[in-house]
Amino acid sequence: LYDREAPLPARIAAGAPLGLTFLGLAGFVLASWMGLTGASIALAAAAALAPGLFALRRDRGALLVSDARVARDVLAGRLRYPDRWTAALAALGISTVWLVRRLFERAMFEGGDGTIYTGVDHNIGDLPFHIALIHGFVYGANFPPEHPELAGVRLTYPFLVDFVTAILVRSGRGLRDAMFVVNVTLALALVALLFRWASLVTRDRLAAVATPLLVLLSGGFGFRLLARDVDPTQGGLVGLLPRMWHDYTILGTGELRWGNVIVTMLLPQRSILMGMPLVIAVWALWSQALAEPATEEGTRRGRRLLAGAGMITGLLPLVHAHAFAVTIAVALAIAILGRRLREWRFFFAPAFALSLPQIAWLAVGSGLHAGQFLDWQVGWDRGTRNPFWFWLDNLGLFIPLLVVALLRGWRRRWLSKRVLLLYLPFVACFLIPNLLRLSPWIWDNIKILIWWHVASAVIVAMLLARVWRRGGGWRVAAALAFFLLTLSGALDVGRVASKTIQIAIYEGPAVAFAHRIRAVTPPRSIVLHAPTYNSEVYLAGRRSVLGYLGHTWSQGLDAGTREEDVRAIYAGRPEADALLSAYGVGYVLVGPRERDLERGIDDTFLDRLRLIAESADYRLYAIESRDARQP
Repeated sequence: LYDREAPLPARIAAGAPLGLTFLGLAGFVLASWMGLTGASIALAAAAALAPGLFALRRDRGALLVSDARVARDVLAGRLRYPDRWTAALAALGISTVWLVRRLFERAMFEGGDGTIYTGVDHNIGDLPFHIALIHGFVYGANFPPEHPELAGVRLTYPFLVDFVTAILVRSGRGLRDAMFVVNVTLALALVALLFRWASLVTRDRLAAVATPLLVLLSGGFGFRLLARDVDPTQGGLVGLLPRMWHDYTILGTGELRWGNVIVTMLLPQRSILMGMPLVIAVWALWSQALAEPATEEGTRRGRRLLAGAGMITGLLPLVHAHAFAVTIAVALAIAILGRRLREWRFFFAPAFALSLPQIAWLAVGSGLHAGQFLDWQVGWDRGTRNPFWFWLDNLGLFIPLLVVALLRGWRRRWLSKRVLLLYLPFVACFLIPNLLRLSPWIWDNIKILIWWHVASAVIVAMLLARVWRRGGGWRVAAALAFFLLTLSGALDVGRVASKTIQIAIYEGPAVAFAHRIRAVTPPRSIVLHAPTYNSEVYLAGRRSVLGYLGHTWSQGLDAGTREEDVRAIYAGRPEADALLSAYGVGYVLVGPRERDLERGIDDTFLDRLRLIAESADYRLYAIESRDARQP
């Protein structure tokens, strides 16, 4: 409908995240009305597939058949007469598929006793939260969705990727398999779309291949720590690589804060995994639209491309809010700098038509406190370090090479006005997060910084490709620079892929009792438990008075006195009954985490409640006055 000139593989890559987004939005609307049932899922799938009806038109059907034949013939020709470039691309493609599969296998996996593990250090808190969202939709009838860790507060976290996963779970897939299928689909689409977008911007296949690698293996000079970590008595460097015990792009001690994009964002933060391929698809459409000639046919094609980009952008608020805000802001800057506001109305009209209902829905009853999101903080998450040395350590040669590329590219005319127009607004995505704190947790500024890095990667890739083609010593310099740019990120990615990390999130008994909670409590129940990141209540799909404070605080939500009130209830203080009633608590969980609470547990108070489930380590009590009124 909007990018018919694109080759079929590029349309398939864009269609994967777009189709999942359609499925999620249609499914959410229907489930809010009908519940997450087989009927609502079937109708959502039909709605997501409905655009395919256009293929039944004679002209569109003939175009698809022609594209399929072209793709087949090109593939057959390359396989029959392969050259070095074809062999290199094939090897890279096969390696990418293997690596993506290997990495996302480690996001969540299960042991023989039912224990749930993660193989990613940065997924310890995120995985239980995403499980809570998914199981809340599947088992907790969480419509309209409330925050799973703050009962009574509207869910404003971008949840669409978790809702799509919930559709698969409700359709019969296991949780681990459902997450894996969605993650791998989106990750492979992202790699393909990065290649497509870089190809359009650079018109250089070497730079197009380098761009996804620069983005996905991002890092700085953290690899220098290898010299400190190597122990000659333990096999030296060869012995260290299979058993690295920390990351080389991010450290809790503060000197490294950037974090490799795969390890710190795409694996644990599933929303950006869905948002990034959609945004890259939009950028590709922008690049094509700006490249159209100023003819009647070119203007018509450009408007169609901008309308498609606007439609995709309009789907983003429930996918990834930061991605939506950045895309709208950058589009406005490009339209103003290019003096093409009139033409860009074809982008903004569908973008706002589709996004405003979502924004309005999120805003009604929102528990967000805007004052927690904005404050002065120069230098992002550098602490007391000098900003220059901080950024040099965290991104290595990336910024120096970017500056060289911009200066020489402009002077030597190999950076066109179109490329510069597309790129320059992204500079603000670096400058603003280095001046202001845009989230309660300063590290979350990376959700803006990352878009500058992705946009900049294509400029750096162009420079490296040009240096490589000069041959001789220049080729060695380009290869060395690329190696240094990606080494730290490759170490962190390799650490996950090597399966050296195995962290238990839920032990087998905890998983078993979560199933018991689900069996004896009705959907939309509120269960009191200790404020922890991995409560069994999240696995059960039930709502919490208070979950992990790190989540609610970083999302800009105010928990008020809930932490103190939870402790007061467990301690059996005089106001305990009134607090249980005020929060609408139907059930009280007592397990190992609850017994570790600071003020302890008053067993006398709990003995007044009705025990409805018990195991060696756990007890679940029902509040009689609330139990009778549960839906």
